[in-house]
Amino acid sequence: MPKPDLEIVRAAMFADPGVKAVDDLRWMPAASGLGIQATVTVASSAVDLATVQAVVGQILATQFGVTELHLTFNDPGPAPAQPTRGPIEKR
Repeated sequence: MPKPDLEIVRAAMFADPGVKAVDDLRWMPAASGLGIQATVTVASSAVDLATVQAVVGQILATQFGVTELHLTFNDPGPAPAQPTRGPIEKR
């Protein structure tokens, strides 16, 4: 059975709202079935990495038959500062 196109797999990984980017996506040897390895950047530091791992794993298992999933998570960096309107002027 041929392996699914990696760009289709990448698109499916974005079904979890915590996923901001997927890099270094590749097939890897698996003891049985298909294995995927990727680096994931999450949307914010508040995202639960275990939940992202579980959701993405379930999606890839269901849609593509992936039996092994190895994700490395990138730190999303600091949250962006809230925009300000500048000093309030009294008229």
